[in-house]
Amino acid sequence: MLISHSHRFAYIHIPKVAGVSISRTLGCRYGTPIDHYWGNWLLKAIGINVNHYAPYRLKKFRLHTPAWILKRELPPAVFADLFKFSFVRNPWDLLVSHYHFVLRTRSHHRSRIAGQLGSFEQYAHYEIGRGKISQSAMLTAADGRLLVDFVGHFETLDDDFAHVCRRIGTLVRLPRLNSTIHADYRSFYSDRLAEDVGRYFAADVARFGYCFDGLAASAIPASAPAHGSFSSLQMAQKNAPLAPWRAGFGRSDADDYDKGSAAA
Repeated sequence: MLISHSHRFAYIHIPKVAGVSISRTLGCRYGTPIDHYWGNWLLKAIGINVNHYAPYRLKKFRLHTPAWILKRELPPAVFADLFKFSFVRNPWDLLVSHYHFVLRTRSHHRSRIAGQLGSFEQYAHYEIGRGKISQSAMLTAADGRLLVDFVGHFETLDDDFAHVCRRIGTLVRLPRLNSTIHADYRSFYSDRLAEDVGRYFAADVARFGYCFDGLAASAIPASAPAHGSFSSLQMAQKNAPLAPWRAGFGRSDADDYDKGSAAA
């Protein structure tokens, strides 16, 4: 999570959706310094990297803090005044990128498990069983209300990030950092596995307008009205129809996609 009280924005960092690139690009310019606060550096010295008890401008949040915790921890007027944004990704693509990141990062606490499972299919079912990965859960309240003002798509990253920059009053280039290199995500799926993953991520598929091959034709455009008047887009995303899981993709197509795609 990245918060700038001076520029009045908060970025909800969903893993494997260009978050390192976005956080470093905006954080080095506009992030609110908090590590100098005595409570934060004292906790950091003993290995604790979160502090919800500091004054609200100095609170320290985990890297992937969901929007509902931010709402809980900030004064209502402060939370309402922040321009809150995030980026989402095709869930099938996201899970493949997540798998390769965990597998290659030996320090990751699930790297050994990923290696022992032996295949992406086994890892995918492991994550489905854990039930922890959900983009919708990162961005919504318990009643399903969207808590952020703008949701960009990884598939239209440059255009959507440019919108964010215009909204917060800056113009910066987004580098590609922490990319995970792997074959086209579709080549990792059988029909059965694609259906299993689509069923698990049904909320993300419906809310953010995805089908197996990418953004569905019914996807909500990544544009936002003026800050403070976003209720119509919130409702549209909440009620977006469930897109077909595998529109336009069959088993025979799996080897036709380019290999070596980059996933941030």
